[in-house]
Amino acid sequence: MKVRRHRRRGALLTASAVLVVGCVSDESASPIARAAATASILCPIQQGNATLPASSRRGLIQHLVRYPVLSLARPTERSAASRLLERIEAAADAGHWRMPSIAARKGFLRSTVPRIPGDRSVRYLHAELLRQRHGGPLLDPTRPKALIYANAPGRPLVLVGAMYSLKRGERGPSPGGPITRWHSHLVCAKGELRGRKPPEGGACPAGTRLRQGSEMLHVWFTGDLRSAFAVSAPEPELCRAGLLPQGYCRTLDGRRRGM
Repeated sequence: MKVRRHRRRGALLTASAVLVVGCVSDESASPIARAAATASILCPIQQGNATLPASSRRGLIQHLVRYPVLSLARPTERSAASRLLERIEAAADAGHWRMPSIAARKGFLRSTVPRIPGDRSVRYLHAELLRQRHGGPLLDPTRPKALIYANAPGRPLVLVGAMYSLKRGERGPSPGGPITRWHSHLVCAKGELRGRKPPEGGACPAGTRLRQGSEMLHVWFTGDLRSAFAVSAPEPELCRAGLLPQGYCRTLDGRRRGM
């Protein structure tokens, strides 16, 4: 299949190039749960398996292993993933994303969810860029869809990562091979609207249907390549990087020892 590319500085892959790649077993579609039996799932797991192979480039978040397996990447892919991470970190410094007030002035808007009294957990607040540019590359290090801040009670917001997301139907490029993986969620959506998380144990609201949401890529500022491309928050590494409260990290470490 030919892929059109535009020679644009800084572009990793243009929006005109929509690829369906990285599925290990597209032909093995089976219901992932009773509620998802009628949903069309890209990259489904084979019946009897808990996760997709570690070589997969995309899939539902619950089907992907949390951390990439670096040994599966070719040297060129590992180098590409390292360069991508460096460019995202450089963009964070240049854009002063670590200062929420400046990020807000640049269009990254955050919403807060009220805490239940006594809740001392760390939440990962996504400050979304609502004024998204049309066209351009699918993965531009300088233009994340959202900035991710650790939100702990009584502590200023701390930038811990960035999220890149696409429109439904677009497939994210994987310059780092199996390191740069794209995950998606099941959502209750009306038409082509974004959709919301399905209710616990319930059917989708009237007028919506269960479907696979758009693809997204998380990048975490942990200082090491493996945890930087975890599909969900790599809390042990975020603790080692000093990005989470020490008290929370001690609690987390205690829970890990008690496993």
